[in-house]
Amino acid sequence: MRQMFTLDEVKHAVNGERVSKTIDRVNETSVIISGVSTDTRTIKPGDIFFGIRGDSFNGCEYAAKALEDGACCVVVDDEKYIPEGGIGIVVDNTVTALGLLARHYRFNLNAKVIAITGSVGKTSTRNLIAAVLATGRRVHSTKANNNNEIGMSMTILNAPEFTEVIVLEMGMRGFGEISYLTKIACPDIAVITNIGYSHIGRLGSRDNIMKAKMEITEGLTDGGILAVNADDIKLFEYAKKTLTINNLIAAVTVDEDDNESKTINCPVLIRAHNLRSSGNGIDFDVHFKKVSSSADSKLPFHVDSHSEHSVRNVLFALFGAYMCGLYETSESQEAIRKVIAEQSADSGRGAVTLTDKYLIVNDAYNAAPESMGSAFRNFSYQAAGRRAVLALGGMLELGDFATGLHEMVGKDCAQYHFDRIFVTGDNADDFIRGAHMIDMGLSIVKCANTEDVERNLGEYVKPGDAILFKASHSFGFEKLAERFIARGNAKK
Repeated sequence: MRQMFTLDEVKHAVNGERVSKTIDRVNETSVIISGVSTDTRTIKPGDIFFGIRGDSFNGCEYAAKALEDGACCVVVDDEKYIPEGGIGIVVDNTVTALGLLARHYRFNLNAKVIAITGSVGKTSTRNLIAAVLATGRRVHSTKANNNNEIGMSMTILNAPEFTEVIVLEMGMRGFGEISYLTKIACPDIAVITNIGYSHIGRLGSRDNIMKAKMEITEGLTDGGILAVNADDIKLFEYAKKTLTINNLIAAVTVDEDDNESKTINCPVLIRAHNLRSSGNGIDFDVHFKKVSSSADSKLPFHVDSHSEHSVRNVLFALFGAYMCGLYETSESQEAIRKVIAEQSADSGRGAVTLTDKYLIVNDAYNAAPESMGSAFRNFSYQAAGRRAVLALGGMLELGDFATGLHEMVGKDCAQYHFDRIFVTGDNADDFIRGAHMIDMGLSIVKCANTEDVERNLGEYVKPGDAILFKASHSFGFEKLAERFIARGNAKK
């Protein structure tokens, strides 16, 4: 059993007070902490247990059970939760303490930290960066959507001791949240994929969303670098103006022209050019421009997508590889190229399934104006030669902007002249109004709810059709897509 921390080390890291209710002083001084847990269902011998409070539960109440199940000590916010015979550390706030311990461990590890945020695409970018870096480094990365103050802290604390790179996703709904996360992670490299409309209902404007995302730079280590989407001109200019003198900026761009303005104050520029549409995606070349030199990749890259967002995600991954010393030889470039070409979408994030009857695209993990537009564009290629049928739900957390943004998305959708669209949600009428501004004859069926979408869609589709499922997560369209996959493979 490896020793991850000593008891006194944790006490000092979390600014806590050690409380011992055991008379076995030998046991007290020989505690070996080998892991961290917030869940008694997964406690392992040697774990330190953090009692986390939530809206409807108090994890501190499970401290005694954690000790019974093998935890060596507990972290709680009141001494009363430490049972007789137990050893614990008392803190003001256990979530804050968890973050402080994660920050401490981050600097114990001899690992580079990469943090990613953005309005859309941060998860796919995170996964691609981790996959690319795994070609030559020991990588530990965020799993699922563990991108908040608890999930990110636990991601760091779960990193094996010989980890060379930690890849972290940072989510947010308002000001201050990414600021908190980045000061725990202290990234060496920060990535901002884009600034869109997600959470505009809370933050009020895209400018405010941009400022909230830029909080990621507050935790950058001295000499750390921010990689930013330089095709978002407002974000790019804001980043160059606000980044501290101790940090650098790298520009990532999909640009056929060698735009000199994008290299000003940027020691590194990564540019995709010579984009060529292929049957299932885009081929492109990559140009690196550095302060001292510039070079084109010897090999073309490919993504199974027809969206520039996907190309830009590859550039972020290549930048991560460059910063980790993995983009220096033709052999390493070839290994990276193969990984990128083999990457497939996660379920709910654009995964394509060819059943016996239908081609199904499950892009229903979440929805925002930018991801809607990207999904429509990709689907127009994916459905080639088939009837193209869409099942769409609404986009949430848009506040007073919901009406106009759903109308905008409707206009975007209509330009592809899909065969039929089934739409539901509070803003379905806004979507329909926008779509009919572009194509008055577009066939759109307004549905009362997800169940109504399922019924109408089921009555309409026939073998050979392509179906896109796209909606915010709460509409449950991921499960709806899975049911149509099962239906598409059913023998009768």
